[in-house]
Amino acid sequence: MSGKKTTMAAIAREARVGIATVDRVMNRRSPVRPATERRVIEAAKKLGFALEKSHYLSALAGPPERRLKMGFILLRREHSFYAQLADALLAQASPYHEPGQPPQFVFQDINAVGETAAAITRLSREVEIIGVLALDNALIRYAVEEACRAGTKVFALLSDLSVHGRAGFIGLDNQQAGRTAAWAVDRLCRRQGEVGVIIGDNRFLCQEACESSFRSYLREQMSGQRVLEPVRSHEDAETAHRVTHEMLQRHPELVALYAPSGGVEGIFRALRESGRQQDVMLVCHGPVAGAEMALIDGTLDLMLSHRIAEFAAAIIDTFVAAAANGEQGGQLQVLNRFDLITKENL
Repeated sequence: MSGKKTTMAAIAREARVGIATVDRVMNRRSPVRPATERRVIEAAKKLGFALEKSHYLSALAGPPERRLKMGFILLRREHSFYAQLADALLAQASPYHEPGQPPQFVFQDINAVGETAAAITRLSREVEIIGVLALDNALIRYAVEEACRAGTKVFALLSDLSVHGRAGFIGLDNQQAGRTAAWAVDRLCRRQGEVGVIIGDNRFLCQEACESSFRSYLREQMSGQRVLEPVRSHEDAETAHRVTHEMLQRHPELVALYAPSGGVEGIFRALRESGRQQDVMLVCHGPVAGAEMALIDGTLDLMLSHRIAEFAAAIIDTFVAAAANGEQGGQLQVLNRFDLITKENL
């Protein structure tokens, strides 16, 4: 291969994939989804990266077809984020499942620990690979370990699990996300005062990492902002509405809120009802239903938004590669990027 000035990082940016995916395509290390491989090849061509003709034709032909039985455990579809993610996963998985036998999806309440553990056990008998979003709970960890010992690959999605046998983690760099949110509050909040944090549950390791990194950044900067103890929304909009309403009443000096959690629709509503939506800066994770109007009317200032289509593609690509590698490769960590959205770049 030639074209030294065109790096894999540049191709990854152009194709909107990870550098590891570009490496797999260019060096034929392991199969990736055909549509993803085409996107990488086209990005490389656009940037002037020289490919051998035989390699290019092989890449356009795509990897050998591989049928793969997949299962996913997510939070309830009533949360707009998880409904979008499920739809994206289904679309990305379509080349890999048998006709009429799409991936299995299980949607659970955040606190349905027993049901989630039972779902992991059931799916481990029916599929080859599972993606799990769940609390880091002892019963869930036990179910994951048992599934892994039985030969099923289990990946933690979005929030990691402290399970030695899991196949890997696919999600955001949560330390980076928390510090980015804190940077925004430190640099953009016009007043000093109290800062609230709303998480779904502290047993979501992703949200625990976001909160601790958020605090760490403000501490390092010797910010005058005073971060309150976090409150829990249980990923539920009604609960998020209630705890936000209570926080606004109890803390008249509240100047900012950070919500690395679900249920943000309830926070929007509470801020609007209070009449303080222009005075309290809000930074949240997304995408979330109603975010565009919240940005436009000033209720929401900044959203750290997952790239859902790219995230779903990374999950399926990782699943296919893990299945192809069999017992090789060890635990994987695949980090997806996020966008910073304001009303000016909707």
